[in-house]
Amino acid sequence: MALYFILMSALSLGVNSGALGRFARVVDETQLLTNGSYDFVVAGGGIAGLTVADRLSENPDVSILVIEYGPFDQHEDTVMVPGAWLPVPYLWLPLMSTPQTALGGTSYSVPCGQIVGGGSVVNAMFFHASSAWEYNAWEQMGATGWGWKSLLPYFKKSEAFNRPDPKYAIEHNITWDDSVHGFNGPVQISHAPYDYPGSANFYNAARSFGIRAPKDADAGDPAGIFRLQRAVDPKTQTRSSARINHYENVIPRPNYHILPNTAVGRVLFEAKTAIGVEYVNRTTTAKGTIKAEKEVIVAAGAVHTPQILQLSGIGPSLPLKDLGIKSIVDLPGVGQNLQDHLGLYVYYNYTNNLFPNSGSLQTNATFATEQRALYDAGRPSAFDITAATGNLFIALPLKNITSEASSIIALAKSQDPSKLLKDPDPTVLAGYKKQRNLLISSLHTSASLIGDISWSTGPATTLYMTRPLSRGSVTISSANVLADPLIDFGAATDPTDIEMLLGIYLKNRKLMAMPELAILGPIETSPAPGVADKDAIRKLLKANLQPSNAHMCCTAAMMRRADGGVVDVQNRVYGTERLSVVDNSVWPFILGSGPMASVYAGAEKAADEIKKRLGLL
Repeated sequence: MALYFILMSALSLGVNSGALGRFARVVDETQLLTNGSYDFVVAGGGIAGLTVADRLSENPDVSILVIEYGPFDQHEDTVMVPGAWLPVPYLWLPLMSTPQTALGGTSYSVPCGQIVGGGSVVNAMFFHASSAWEYNAWEQMGATGWGWKSLLPYFKKSEAFNRPDPKYAIEHNITWDDSVHGFNGPVQISHAPYDYPGSANFYNAARSFGIRAPKDADAGDPAGIFRLQRAVDPKTQTRSSARINHYENVIPRPNYHILPNTAVGRVLFEAKTAIGVEYVNRTTTAKGTIKAEKEVIVAAGAVHTPQILQLSGIGPSLPLKDLGIKSIVDLPGVGQNLQDHLGLYVYYNYTNNLFPNSGSLQTNATFATEQRALYDAGRPSAFDITAATGNLFIALPLKNITSEASSIIALAKSQDPSKLLKDPDPTVLAGYKKQRNLLISSLHTSASLIGDISWSTGPATTLYMTRPLSRGSVTISSANVLADPLIDFGAATDPTDIEMLLGIYLKNRKLMAMPELAILGPIETSPAPGVADKDAIRKLLKANLQPSNAHMCCTAAMMRRADGGVVDVQNRVYGTERLSVVDNSVWPFILGSGPMASVYAGAEKAADEIKKRLGLL
């Protein structure tokens, strides 16, 4: 790690305009002027942007510029060491939602990374594919060629799966299926070689409760309890971010440049053909332009991708006109269809919890010092686990969560979609109706997972509602890219979402009452300790839930244009030439798992699509 700090210190002293050994090149605005143009300009240097840039730059005759709003991290412990994880310095702060009408008018923080490497630098490192049903359902929404069988090769291409020690795996109920994993990809994937003793209680309670244990959660059917994988290099037990695996670890490539600390203000057009971008220096606010000879690729995330498109004249034409923005293509779906996972923390006091647990690093200095020494010596340690998290995860369909599934489905069917969206364009409404019909029809099956339970072994259990029927939006409020857009999660505007969250909460209550966990003496302290009345619990859930788990997606959806779609199956923006979107904005609807593995796989596929259409294979 000392080498990383030396290199980053050099960057801060102004040497960032030169080649950095095996790294691609970091450039400044002066060099952009001398270069004049690139074949590809990528707006956004997160997972998708760096993956695509890396793959395109494998061809030495092609030049790529990535423009990233944020800086490079300094490879500090809070980024690199799982047990020291603290992402706040590289989050987009302050970035707030609009008042959430279904949650008492409260505004919430919007967790976005602004950093080279994006979410892969600030997230909790969990790395999993979702269920095969979900990817196949994307195809039904118009994303032909993005089903499970088509994407599996790209999941495998993206990862270097590291099998755990066989003895440790048996002792900790870790199983896997080699056939669904890759072993030579850039992203290092591993299981933490350390666990807290309470994990055994959680696992045994779940199994006694009738919850299955899939052989491999990445094999297309993750329902049940399974051991979490992380994007962590097992040789160093440090984060394997996109900044590392798709930038630092590439061979020297003078054709792959990154311009950090710079905003993409808009895409430039000749008629409807993208020819480059206007960028804005975040410090001086000075503007410049750079040409893209082959394509402009937008990869700024589900909040800022629609912002850039709208600033460029791609979006609903009337609101853009009101801001003095010339309409290039009237695409009402840009910024619509925003989705995220609802999150809820359930806190406990334990009268007999096992030591150590996930809270011990924060509350016991002696233990923390001992564990850090083990970590630094390369031995298994509590610092191998992402801070404040555990190693086990439960994902369940509605039918295995609550006996009220039929009434919840009936409630969903009774809602009027046109009243759940704010003044919807007919195309957006058409797509929303199709999504609802597809998702609601799956709720009675085992294929569609709607809720997760994750106990850290310490004071908190985290619950996730992963199949929201509510939809939000991202809309620019200014023609200035440095002004934050209006971000409306639309959280819980469909009351069905709260009913599903209630079911997950009550399921967790029963789980914690199982003998294997009850022996630890859990006493709930929040959000609804001792409350039996369901109406009262609903109110408390609304008051305590988080409308975002930093899994925002779907705001430039790969659906039919007549259904409010924004991009076609090759990631190309409808009505334009030489403009594509490659991040999780293009998902038709949200996946049940965390997004990272699917963003990597989707970007790998998008890179191949770009190569094919331009003859670069």
